[in-house]
Amino acid sequence: MQRNLILALLLLAAVGAAWALWPRTRPLELSGTVLKNPRPAPEFRLESASGPVSLADFRGKVVLVFFGYAHCPDVCPLTLNHLAHIYRELGEPEQLQVLAISIDPERDTPEAMDRYAKMFHPSFVGLSGPPKAIAKVAAGFFVYVRSDASGYIDHTSTVTLIDPEGRIRVLYGQQLVEDETAMLRDLRAILERKGRF
Repeated sequence: MQRNLILALLLLAAVGAAWALWPRTRPLELSGTVLKNPRPAPEFRLESASGPVSLADFRGKVVLVFFGYAHCPDVCPLTLNHLAHIYRELGEPEQLQVLAISIDPERDTPEAMDRYAKMFHPSFVGLSGPPKAIAKVAAGFFVYVRSDASGYIDHTSTVTLIDPEGRIRVLYGQQLVEDETAMLRDLRAILERKGRF
C-alpha cells in the first residue's frame, strides 16, 4: 500500500514537472518569418558616435537590426518609432538591443546616424561607415538598396531578429512592425525564454 502511494506521488511529481516545463520546451509560435535553419548573422565592425561597434559586442542579447537612413521620408522613421514603442511596452529590457544601420553613408556620418537612432530611443544605436563596408553588411543581411538622383533610397524595410548566440532567427516585414501587437507578443515570448528558441 505504501509502495503504491510512493509511486502515485512520484508520478504526480513527474506530471507536474512536465507541465511546468512544457511551455518552455515546445517551439515558439511566432508571427514573424522564422528561419528553420538559422544562420550566423554577418559579423561587422561599423562606427557609432561613441566609436567602433561590432555585432559581437551584443552577444548574449536579442538584437533587432534595421537598415535605413536619416534623410528617409517615410519607412525609416515609422519603423524606428514602432520599434521604440514596442521597446517601451516591453519595459525597456536590457537583454534587447536595436541597431539602425545607415544605407546612406555618404550623408549619414556615424554621429548623424547615431543621433538619428537616439531620437527614437536613447538606447538605440545608429551605425554608419565606409560605403564598401555598408554595402557588404547590407548584402550579408540580404538588404536591397537602390538610390535615385533625388537622393531617395529604395530599400528593404525588414527588421531582422538575431538571437543571443548571433544567429538570424526571425524576419519582420513592414506590416508586422506596424501592427506592433504581433511583434510585441513575439518579443515577450522570446525574452521570457532568454532568447532560446
